[in-house]
Amino acid sequence: MMSAEKLTFWQKAAYGIGDLGSSVGPGTIIPFWYTIFLTDIVRMDLKLVSLFWLLVTLWDAVNDPLFGFLSDHTRTRWGRRRPYLLFGAVPFGVFFALLWAIPPTQNQLFLFTYYTLMYILYEGAATAIGCPYSALMPELTLDPDERTSLVTYRMAVSIGAGLAAPLLLGLVIFPMFPARSAQAYQTIGVVSGLSFIPPLLITFFGTRERAEFQTEKPLPLREALGFVARNRIFWYVLALRILSWMPVAIVQAVFAYYLIYWAGMTEDETSIVQGVILAAAMLCLPVVDWLTKRMEKKSVYIVTTATWLLVMLALLPVPQGAKVPLYVIAALAGLGVAAAHVIPNAITPDAMEVDELVSGRRQEGAYSGVIVFIDKLARMVVLALLPVVLRWAHYVQPTDGNPFPTQPTSALTALRIFVSVVPALILGLSIVIAYFYPITRVKYVEIQRELAERRANKGQRIFDHESSRMDTNLDCYS
Repeated sequence: MMSAEKLTFWQKAAYGIGDLGSSVGPGTIIPFWYTIFLTDIVRMDLKLVSLFWLLVTLWDAVNDPLFGFLSDHTRTRWGRRRPYLLFGAVPFGVFFALLWAIPPTQNQLFLFTYYTLMYILYEGAATAIGCPYSALMPELTLDPDERTSLVTYRMAVSIGAGLAAPLLLGLVIFPMFPARSAQAYQTIGVVSGLSFIPPLLITFFGTRERAEFQTEKPLPLREALGFVARNRIFWYVLALRILSWMPVAIVQAVFAYYLIYWAGMTEDETSIVQGVILAAAMLCLPVVDWLTKRMEKKSVYIVTTATWLLVMLALLPVPQGAKVPLYVIAALAGLGVAAAHVIPNAITPDAMEVDELVSGRRQEGAYSGVIVFIDKLARMVVLALLPVVLRWAHYVQPTDGNPFPTQPTSALTALRIFVSVVPALILGLSIVIAYFYPITRVKYVEIQRELAERRANKGQRIFDHESSRMDTNLDCYS
């Protein structure tokens, strides 16, 4: 099995590059800059900003599982997943660019309506490519080490593109315009949106889906979600994904405010600090990949996350106006950020194959729909709560006459706690969850052996007609 499952460099690269748009857009620019764009550039009321994030999050609750389910039920000559990349690429790029347009009005209701509508359209396009893209990965290889390697390629693109974006913003786009310029953000939207389209087409043409997984009749929605909900391994995976991405989401959302108002940095300096984090993470990706080939994945996660926790706590004593320590701390965070990108993604197929062991079906789309929603939910909960916290802490929004207002002590204290203590607590909880994760290399080999035997005996599928069957099978791996 192992030798037949090896992928070429070009196959891995073609898959990995498809993550560029998702990494730069919803993964980097949106969480880092969009809230501050709405509050400080558009100057939307803080209450409306919170309501905006609440509504688009509710839309995601329907949007993500729906597209995952649809991709499981899609049958075309190109496969189940790849057609979404082909036809979703252009809408994804166009709607991202429109997110950054500023209507010529200060009417709060109009602004709220415009950005909510644009974000719903953008999120629909993002999910239409995001869920099938994630569901494609487990179908490219069954070899666990090759999957980790494939995820590493994807994360190299993810972190590399995430690194290029803030450097482009900090060294090129922001210096082209005056401070707090609306044109700078509009340029970001157009340049980024156009760059999202070609990589998805490369993934479409450079990958192939497994033919044997496309002949199976998918389960009805209710039955499919029932297997997902009762899969205990999947709850471990979800917990680790949430708890590893929440700190990233918090730092992304709060860091711009923290660096501008606590450290006194400009927008271009702020982007460069973000770039340092991602540069360090990219350099650490080979280290994480090397470690996962020699240790259990959960052990690698525990060690790297513990170092990341200490780095986050180191932000708390940094004095106001100090810039150099923040560059050092940003570099030290790289190992933990790299592991957060790789390991939760590398163990996600474990849950899908435990499901196949019980249901007799491949349901990557159903799982990916829930996973993409949970990943975005982690970000959006933070983005929705941030304006509430800022308002509670008496944050002062900029005006035309005062584009860089002095913030009260209460607002600065809130920013410092949310950028250091809160992420550290979440990371500590994720270490506990990782410690109890039950799938080891030995158990994974057992799962693959039984699945291979079943696939070899065509037509012999074992289905669960008794409510206890799911729990019994999953108890073996929990």
